[in-house]
Amino acid sequence: MKSIFAVIVIAFLVFSPAACKKKEAGVEAGPPSIGNIAPDFTSKDVNGNTVKLSDYNGRVILIEFWATWCGPCRELTPVLNKIYEKYKDKGFVILALTSEDIDTVKDYMKEHRVTFPVLITDMKTTRRYGVISIPASFLISRDGRVAEKHLGVNRDIMQELSSGIEKLL
Repeated sequence: MKSIFAVIVIAFLVFSPAACKKKEAGVEAGPPSIGNIAPDFTSKDVNGNTVKLSDYNGRVILIEFWATWCGPCRELTPVLNKIYEKYKDKGFVILALTSEDIDTVKDYMKEHRVTFPVLITDMKTTRRYGVISIPASFLISRDGRVAEKHLGVNRDIMQELSSGIEKLL
């Protein structure tokens, strides 16, 4: 009887929601919930300038985790360009985060005429946002809270992102 109880307790601890969020090197791994403050981060842009998420306080921000080799990310690039051009003068910014080599990223940006800021990030930031697959998008409100999360790409992504941005502007 004691062994059955022990198995039940261990199973509960392993499979409970609290077990889903793990800490690696003191960093909580798991996506921030809707309504929570977006975790701040510091990264370098493709020109080597230091950029912090908090530098954009008061703006609506789309944080986009992506990579040049990712097929769905490549599909999303022209959509993000259109969205950025449409809203950039209204208090909106896209921060596209990748962990790739800077030369590869610069070549991709040139080839695809990327107009939004691209940052070279680290695994710590990726873990803080709980990103396990890309593309992964987090729409952040002017007060720094996660308003929406989008994983992957679907045929309505332009409308979904635009609608969310317009609600926050």
